[in-house]
Amino acid sequence: MSNGNNEDQNKIRRKKVSSSNNPTKTTTNSTQNDSSSRSKSRKSNNKKDKFRFFRLTGVFILALLVVGAAAGTGLVFSSLRNVEPVTKALLDEKTYQTTKIYYADGSLLSNAPSTNKKEPVSLDDMSDHLKNAIVAIEDERFYEHSGVDIKGLFRSAVKTLLGKTQGGSTIPMQVSKMLLTSSEQTLPRKVKDIYYAYEMSKTLSKDEILEAYLNNFFVGRGLIGAQAGAHGYFSKDASELSLAESALLAGSTKNPSAYSAYIPDKLNGSETKEDLENRLLFYTNTTDDNWDDPTDVDFNIIDKLYYDWKLIDTDTHTQLKKGTLIVRKAVNNSKAKQRQEVVLAKMLELGYITQEEHDKAVAEEIKICLPKTEDTVVTSVQDLIESEVISALMNQGHTWDEADNLFRNGGLNIYTTIDSSMQDILEGEYENTNNFPGTKYINGIPQPQSAMVILDYKTGQIKALVGGRNIKGRKTLNRATTAQQPGSTIKPLSVYTPAIDTLEITQADSLSDARGGYKFSQNNKWNPATTTAGSGYMTLRKALAYSSNTIAIKTAEMLGDSYEECVDIMLDYLKNFGITTLKDSKTGDINEGDRRFPALTLGGMTYGVSPLEMASAYGTLANSGVYIEPTIFTTITTYDGQLLVKATPDEHKVVSEDVAYVITDMLKSVITEGIGGSAAIGGGIEVAGKTGTTNGKLDAWFVGYTPYYVASTYIGDDAGTKDPNTGETIARRGVDGSSGTAARLWSAVMKKVHSGLTKASFTVPSNIYFSNINLIDGGTSSGGARAAFINGTSPRRVSSYQTQTNTQDEYVEEEPDNTDDTTSDPPDNEGGTTTPPSDTNTDTGANNGTGTGNGTTDNGTNNGAGNGTTGGTDAGTNNGTGNGATDNGGTEPIPPAQ
Repeated sequence: MSNGNNEDQNKIRRKKVSSSNNPTKTTTNSTQNDSSSRSKSRKSNNKKDKFRFFRLTGVFILALLVVGAAAGTGLVFSSLRNVEPVTKALLDEKTYQTTKIYYADGSLLSNAPSTNKKEPVSLDDMSDHLKNAIVAIEDERFYEHSGVDIKGLFRSAVKTLLGKTQGGSTIPMQVSKMLLTSSEQTLPRKVKDIYYAYEMSKTLSKDEILEAYLNNFFVGRGLIGAQAGAHGYFSKDASELSLAESALLAGSTKNPSAYSAYIPDKLNGSETKEDLENRLLFYTNTTDDNWDDPTDVDFNIIDKLYYDWKLIDTDTHTQLKKGTLIVRKAVNNSKAKQRQEVVLAKMLELGYITQEEHDKAVAEEIKICLPKTEDTVVTSVQDLIESEVISALMNQGHTWDEADNLFRNGGLNIYTTIDSSMQDILEGEYENTNNFPGTKYINGIPQPQSAMVILDYKTGQIKALVGGRNIKGRKTLNRATTAQQPGSTIKPLSVYTPAIDTLEITQADSLSDARGGYKFSQNNKWNPATTTAGSGYMTLRKALAYSSNTIAIKTAEMLGDSYEECVDIMLDYLKNFGITTLKDSKTGDINEGDRRFPALTLGGMTYGVSPLEMASAYGTLANSGVYIEPTIFTTITTYDGQLLVKATPDEHKVVSEDVAYVITDMLKSVITEGIGGSAAIGGGIEVAGKTGTTNGKLDAWFVGYTPYYVASTYIGDDAGTKDPNTGETIARRGVDGSSGTAARLWSAVMKKVHSGLTKASFTVPSNIYFSNINLIDGGTSSGGARAAFINGTSPRRVSSYQTQTNTQDEYVEEEPDNTDDTTSDPPDNEGGTTTPPSDTNTDTGANNGTGTGNGTTDNGTNNGAGNGTTGGTDAGTNNGTGNGATDNGGTEPIPPAQ
C-alpha cells in the first residue's frame, strides 16, 4: 500500500512540475490566444526535432554497438590467445612458486629468501573467521555466481561512468590476477581474468578457489597469504586467528600498503623492554632511503637493546652503531583498525557473526607480535642481490612492498654476474685463518674483519664478493658495501690522476719530501709527518711507489691557485670515479666534512669509501679511463621467461686512455719498485695497484688490477664493538702486518683466479712511449726505471747523477687523523714490523743504473720488496716476488729539472 502511495505521490510531483512549466493561462484577448497558438506550433516543431535527434542518436548508438561488438569480439579473441587450461595443479604450481637466483653460467646460486613471507597451507588449516571475512568484504556472492558476478560488474561499470571507483572483481577473477595474468590495468588482462574465472569455476570447487586466494593475497609488509600474515603480524598459525585478527587481515586487501597491521615508528627513548619485545624492525640504511641519521637518543636506546635487554645480537648492534642499519618499532596502524571495523560491519550485515561477536571483536586489542628471525647463512652476495633487485623493480614504479614481494614470491628468474668458481676461491681464502694473522674472537665474531670485491672492469660486472668473515644472521653487515677509511689508496684517484690530466707535469717531475713548506697556510698548520723521511727529492713515480704523504700534498696543491679550487678539483675527480660517500659541505667560508686536504690527499675522510666503490674506481683506470657502474645482475625475467629488467649501468669517460695508462704505469711501480711487492701474482701477468693504511694500522688495504680483473681488499677490526659485560668500547687493534697482509691476501686470491689464464700486459695506447728515468731528479738514465709518457712530455735532459748515495730513513704510509692539529707522532711503517734503516745505492758510470751496491736493505718480516734492479738484498722472511726499489740515490737533494 505504501508503495502505491509513493507512486501516486511521484505522479503528483511530476504533474506539478509539468504544470509549473506551462505558460500562464489567460482568457482576456485574442492576442493571447494567437500567442498560445504559436506556442503550440513551436512545441510541435520541438517534439519533431527531439524525435529526429533521438532517432539519429539511436541509429548512431546502434552503429557504435555493431562496430563495438565487432571490435570487442576481436579484442576477446586476441586476448585469449595462448591461454592455458586452469587446473588445481596449475594453481598449486603458481602458489608454491619461488624466485630463483642464478650464477653467470646459468647454474642455481640460491632461491630468494622467503622466511615468513609466503607459507601456503590447506584451507582446513585456516580460521573460519578469516574465510568468512574475506568472502564478506571481497565477494559476498562468491557461493552463488559462476566465477563472474554480472551484477557486480554492472554496478562497477555504472560507478565508473559516474566518476567513482568500485571493484567488480570476484574472488576467482582475483585468483587469476594473482597467479595467471598480471596487475596491469588493460582490457586484454581483464578479459583473460573473466575467462579464467569462468574456467576455474567449472574445473575447481569453491573451497579450492578460496584456498588459492587465501594462500596468495597480499597483506602488506612483504607478507603473502593467510599463514604468512598470521606469522608475520601475530606469531601464530592461520588456524589460530581470532575474529578481530581475521577481520584486520581481510581489511588489508583494499590497499595492503595503507592498511597493513602495523607501521614503523621511531624510538623516542621512553620505551620499556615490554614495549619493544617482538616489535623491533630493522632496515638497511642507504643514501636512497632518506632515513634520518641516528641521534643521541637512538644511540642510547640501541645500547639498551643490546646491553640491558638483550633484544639484539652483536652484529646487529655493530650495524646500528655504525648507522648502516636503522631500528624502528612496530606500532598498530589506526587505518587498519578503521578498515577492520568496516569488515566486521559487513560480516554482521551478511549474518556471518552476531551483534555480540561484532562488539567483542571491535573492542579487542590487537597485539602485534613479530616473529623471531632464525639464524640462516646469508652471504653478502645474496644480500647485495636482494637490495639491487628491489631497487631496480622500484625504478619501474613498484612500491617497496610490491618490489619486495616480487623478489621473494614472484617466481622471478634473476641472472647474476657472479662467477661461481671465483666466488668459491674467494670464500675459501676467507675461511683460511692464516690469511688473517692476529685473529681474535670478540663476542663470537672474528676480528680483524675483512671484505673483498672482484670486478670485470670492462663490463662493470661483479664477479665475486665477500663482505665479512664467518658471519651469519639477518641482514649481516656487508663490509664490501660499507665505507671504510681508505688511507693512501685515495692518492691515485684524487691527486695523481687530476695532476697528470690537468697539469703540465709527468711522473718524472721531482719534489722534495721534506715536511712543511706547503703552499697553503691550512696545510702548514696541519703539517703531517713525512712518510719517506730523509729521502729528499724524488719523482712522482717514486713518491707513489713509496706512498709519500708530503709529496702527495704538494702535488695536490699544484691543482689550483687556491685551497678551495684544489679541493673542488679533487672532489670532482672522486665523484667522477664513482665515489658516493663524500661529505662535500661547508658553512659560510668554513670547509667541513671532506672539503679538506687531510681527507682528499691522505684518505682521512668523514665516512670513507667502500671496497666495492674503490674497486670500481680503480677499474676505471684499468678500463682506459672509462667508468662503468658496478652491477650484480644482468637480467630479471618472469617465471615464464618474459623480460622484466635489463641492467643498464651508467658509463662515462673520466680521463683519456693516455692519462689512464700513465697512472697504471705508476701503479705498476708500487709492486715492481715500491712497497706493494707482496701483491705480485706471477705467471707473466702484470699487476698495478696501491696499498693503504690509516693511523695505528687500524685499516689496511690493497686495491689492484690486472689485464683481466680489478679487486679491492680491506682488513680491519670493526669499530664500536663493546664488551657486553662492562659496556666499554673495545679498542680497535692495528692490523698485524699492516697493508702487507692485505696485499698478500689479494695475491692469494688473484693467483687462483688467474690460474690458467695466459700471461698478459696492459695494452699500451698508441700515443704512449717509454723512457728510462732516474727516480731522484727524473732525468733520463739508461739504467733507470722504465716509465711511460704521453707523446711530447718525456724528460728532455739527462740525469745529473754519476755517483749517488741516498740515505733513506724509512718508508711508511699512514693517514693522519682527520683533524688540523699541528703535531703528529712519527707514523708506523707500512708493510712490515721493522722499518728499513737505510738504503744505500752506488751507481757508477755515466748515467747508468747498473749499480754495485746493496740496493734496498729491508730487515722487516713479511715485506713485499724483493731484489731490485740495483741488486737489492732483502733479509726479511716471507718476501713477495716483486722487485725491490730501483733508486739511484744521491747525497744531496737537488731541485726538480726546469
